Amino acid sequence: MHGYGHGFNKHARSGMRVRFIGPFLLLALYKAPSYGYELMDKLKEFGFESYLPDQTAIYKMLKNLEEKGYISSRWDTQGSGPARHVYEITPDGIELLNSLSLEIKDNIQIYEKFINVFEQLKPAGEKNN
Repeated sequence: MHGYGHGFNKHARSGMRVRFIGPFLLLALYKAPSYGYELMDKLKEFGFESYLPDQTAIYKMLKNLEEKGYISSRWDTQGSGPARHVYEITPDGIELLNSLSLEIKDNIQIYEKFINVFEQLKPAGEKNN
């Protein structure tokens, strides 16, 4: 099966989830400031354990979010161990989260309609697969 221009193929599920890591990073930082390694654990809590990109990709996403003004960072030298880069969401990041939340709500409605139509069209033996 070939793609149809939007990343659709038989492996699209993992690609679609990876695409949502940025918004989930923002959501985790909305809950509390955090550092990179801890954010990877928080992504696992959101259900990304099977789809989590490597640490380098996470840090690139964080850098991109910071360059766009959605998060800020500082060095935390408190406590034992090496200094850590701590990230926190900015007011622009919170505004983006609000917009994403509305968009996700709209998408959920569309996806639910898709699933309902698809499930109604499937032969009885294929239902719930």
